[in-house]
Amino acid sequence: MALIALAFGTIERLMSDPTLKRWLHAPVFALGTVASMLSPAHLADGIIIDTRCVIVALAGAFVGWPAALAAGLAGAAYRIWLSGAGAPVGVVTIVLAAAIGLLWGRLYRRGRVARRRNLIALGLIVSAHIALFVFLPLPDPLGFTLNLIPFVVPTYVAGVFVMGSMMQRETRMMRREQSLEVDAFTDALTGLANRRAYDALIAEELAQRRGAEIGVTLLVVDFDHFKQVNDTYGHEAGDEALKVVSRILRSCVREGDYVCRHGGEEFTVILPQTGLPQGRRTAERIRHAIEAAPLIAGDQNLSLTVSIGVAGAPQHGDDPNTLYRCADAALYEAKSAGRDQVVVYGRPQLREVVSVDEREALALAN
Repeated sequence: MALIALAFGTIERLMSDPTLKRWLHAPVFALGTVASMLSPAHLADGIIIDTRCVIVALAGAFVGWPAALAAGLAGAAYRIWLSGAGAPVGVVTIVLAAAIGLLWGRLYRRGRVARRRNLIALGLIVSAHIALFVFLPLPDPLGFTLNLIPFVVPTYVAGVFVMGSMMQRETRMMRREQSLEVDAFTDALTGLANRRAYDALIAEELAQRRGAEIGVTLLVVDFDHFKQVNDTYGHEAGDEALKVVSRILRSCVREGDYVCRHGGEEFTVILPQTGLPQGRRTAERIRHAIEAAPLIAGDQNLSLTVSIGVAGAPQHGDDPNTLYRCADAALYEAKSAGRDQVVVYGRPQLREVVSVDEREALALAN
């Protein structure tokens, strides 16, 4: 049971596709079911008892029908192979356990953390299959069944509770890890990818497109006069402006493009498999959409504008830092030329690196 719970957690962590995860869980629970039947308790000639129903039920409860089906078929086939007078009843108990697990999973929303009493209730319901023992070919099947209740019921309840708790622990740990990872790469205010995520994404995209005729276009988007919005209307209005721009940026790009908040009022947009002409058109579409978007701060209706610098790989280099410097230099040119415009890097005078003092002066002016 512990090994199945660990395998369950490993698959949940390593696989992102839900369908693939369910089918990878199936052989794990099937093997676990058979393994639990290798050393059964022999109660009479051809009549055995083990914990197979616990594993079959939990397969349905925590994974779903693929695992329940695989575990049920494996358990039933092995029980038939073992044969004996109790084989028919044994097969029926396996089918019943699978059905109970699937129903329990549906009632308690599979994947959600169940309370202890829910697991205990599942164990009690699964152990109720012992009632089928009255159909065993024995001289006194009812007395035989009643004598087993004090041993079977606690064993099944404990098995479901312990194994279910271990699987839930694996699920909680996985979700906590995913939550921490999302927090580490997500901007809290806008919900966009943050600077750390941008660094990873641009490096990956440039590495994948290196040598391709059409590589990656990078847009650097910056608010015009954002400091005035904060000073005049307050930081709350500034935050709302950032959220509005974030939504517009997401709506103006394709699936597979990346929008990041680079820092402060600056955003970056990564456009894979996009040439400079198409990248410029996307930048103009963004600029017009932001200019037309209303922003209400108190009783004031603000008009927002942005300046956008555009650079592309491989034309302007295939190194992340070089590509950003080119797009940033184009952005600086757009600011210097009057703001509210798109500039594509490539003019001779833009190839000189802008000094730190000039960039700081421009930031103060904004």
